[in-house]
Amino acid sequence: MAPEVVEVFTDEASFYDKRCDLWSLGVILYILLSGSPPFSGYCGTDCGWERGESCRACQNNLFERIQEGKYECRDGVWAQISADAKDLISRLLVRDATLRLSAAQVLQHHWVQGNAPERVLPTPRVLQRNWSTKDLTQFAAEAIAFNRQLSQQEEEEEQGDFGSVVCSMRLSPPSNSRLARRRAQSQALRNNS
Repeated sequence: MAPEVVEVFTDEASFYDKRCDLWSLGVILYILLSGSPPFSGYCGTDCGWERGESCRACQNNLFERIQEGKYECRDGVWAQISADAKDLISRLLVRDATLRLSAAQVLQHHWVQGNAPERVLPTPRVLQRNWSTKDLTQFAAEAIAFNRQLSQQEEEEEQGDFGSVVCSMRLSPPSNSRLARRRAQSQALRNNS
């Protein structure tokens, strides 16, 4: 979740744009190369956070770390990662969205252009060792749920239902999402043709 998305989530800002996807690309690239996320929120207690349970303190810690934009590439895994890959990550995980690489710039980056060393990375072992595939699945599920929450909030704002706009965090069924409705409408148009 990009810092600007955290700000919307915590009512410190009112919008974000597609540049947050480039932050997400940086997070995903970091995870794929290292096997762990760049930001964590663990509060240090047996709160259940590491088992996927909710913890307000851990969530707040995570949001703070994201908003600070500080991460490290120091452990043993990073010694095997090319400087170009680290450079790309550092240009994507930039706190100020206006300073982040654009999608076009990412595609022109030296590492993406295929100029990376022909070295086999330990990513599969790292992911298995850290149980990161389970974490990625959980992360993806949380991201989808969060996007649904934001979509529902946007729909309520569009409909003028400002009484419940205080970030109600109710999840709607996936079939009620804008994407599902668009797909159903598209399918209906194809069937009528």
